[in-house]
Amino acid sequence: MNETELQLVITQKGLDAAISASNRGLKAELTTMSVGDALYAPNKNQTALRNELDRAPFSAFKDLGGGSIQGAAKFSGPSQYAIGEIGLHLGDGTLFGVISRPEGVLNFKPAGGHCIQPFTLNLSALPTDSITIEVGTENLNILIDSEMMQDATAFVRSQVVQVKQSRLLMKQAEKLRKLEAKHG
Repeated sequence: MNETELQLVITQKGLDAAISASNRGLKAELTTMSVGDALYAPNKNQTALRNELDRAPFSAFKDLGGGSIQGAAKFSGPSQYAIGEIGLHLGDGTLFGVISRPEGVLNFKPAGGHCIQPFTLNLSALPTDSITIEVGTENLNILIDSEMMQDATAFVRSQVVQVKQSRLLMKQAEKLRKLEAKHG
C-alpha cells in the first residue's frame, strides 16, 4: 500500500463525534480497523464499509504531532482476501473514516497468515488533539520513535566498543602466554 496516494475520507458521523468530544474536552477514541474487498471512491455519508470481511483492534499507535498520527492493526486467521477498503471505527462502533480507491487493492491477507495494515493520518482538518487510538492487547511496537532509535544506536555502539576491548584483551593474554612459555 502506498500511503501517499491514499486519502482518509472522514465520515460525517466521524466528524460530528470528533467535534463533540473536543467540545467536552475529550478525545474521540479510535478502537478498531475493519477491512473489506470492495473498490470505490469513499464518501462522507458512509456508515459502513461496502463489504466488510474482518475487524481487528489497533496494535500500534504513535502521535506524530502537527495533527498526524500513525497506527496499525494485525489481521489473522484462516481466511484469504484482498483488501480494497479500510474502515476506522470509534469505540461505539461509529465509522470514523474510510480509505479506498476504485483502481486497485490496498493490501492482501493470505490464508492462515497475517496481514499488518499500517496507516498515517493527517487530522489537521479536525479540532486539535480531538482523536486518539486505543491499542488492544497485542502491541506490535512497530512504530518506533526517534528517542528509542537513539537509545538503540547508543547501545549498539557501546557493544562495538566492548567487542574491540575484548579482542584487545585476548591479544594481550596471548602475548603473555607466549612470553611465559618462552621464559618458563
